[in-house]
Amino acid sequence: MKRFNLIMIPCIIALALVGGCGNANDKQLTVKQPPASENSSQPTSPPPAEKPEADVVKQFEVMAAQAKEASELTAFLDQHMSTAGEKTADQLFIGLENYLVGHLPVVNDNFHALLAQPAAADIIRGLEYPYDFSKIKNDDNLKQWLMAQTAGKLKLMATFDMEYYWVVDYEALQVYAPHLSDDLKEYLAIQTTEMNGPYATDGSLKISRDELGERMMKAENYLTKHPNGPKTATIKQLYKDYLTDYLSNYRYGAIDESTMKLLPEVKGSYSAFVKKYPNAKTSQIVSAYLAEIDKNKDVIFAFGKQGESIIGDAKPNISKFWDEISSRVDQLF
Repeated sequence: MKRFNLIMIPCIIALALVGGCGNANDKQLTVKQPPASENSSQPTSPPPAEKPEADVVKQFEVMAAQAKEASELTAFLDQHMSTAGEKTADQLFIGLENYLVGHLPVVNDNFHALLAQPAAADIIRGLEYPYDFSKIKNDDNLKQWLMAQTAGKLKLMATFDMEYYWVVDYEALQVYAPHLSDDLKEYLAIQTTEMNGPYATDGSLKISRDELGERMMKAENYLTKHPNGPKTATIKQLYKDYLTDYLSNYRYGAIDESTMKLLPEVKGSYSAFVKKYPNAKTSQIVSAYLAEIDKNKDVIFAFGKQGESIIGDAKPNISKFWDEISSRVDQLF
């Protein structure tokens, strides 16, 4: 027994020495590259191209919190949207849009500061719409700043009296549409239409009432298909704005001022809408409004006070109906 113990002791020592041998680098390699588990199908350290999509969204959020120009974020989307899943693409798009909306006041303030410089103002006012900033000469700083805004999916617009302002360029954002959910594709289409041709400016309709009716239906279809979408609240408010102007914007060419009655062609457009879309929720509201008009024999307003205004206040039932448009929409959607 003693002989056995004497033999085992050197063996144990030898094993301990073998197990303890090796330099520090060998131990680090063992920690960094453990044997792959038979039950694991994923690499322990995915290459950057295979990073989890949650990391892509997180990286975008960090960038958005620090970005000074929207073009930094659009460059990120250009890099990642084609490989992102639909859910991730939606998150990136919404994050970009939120940044753009919040960034607009800064861009407009900076732009108006540029316009205060006579040389820059002359260059900008010399451009023809649609503006091509690449054609600017003799002021590279101005040129690069303007091109950075368009690269960031912003668009320069101007009123009829040449008051300039920047907006989110939804048409430019269409480049991301193929990667988005149906919800956001439809949202983007609605916003692009509105950006390219605002339905109203300066308190009056800029499109026909029939065309406005078509926009209302696109908004209704969106709300019906996507009652809980990320942009449902935005489209619902736009729908309310559409409907309010459709039923109450009579600033020009809608009222016979000699009788204060709604012109037959305007009332007829309401009836035609209901006939065209008999099952639409919007038609329920328009039909109810037509009933109120009939109660007044088409009279919408009282006569104004002499020397003050031609048109007076809306008839009580008409005014009440207008005030209830928002709540009626909330009941239907």
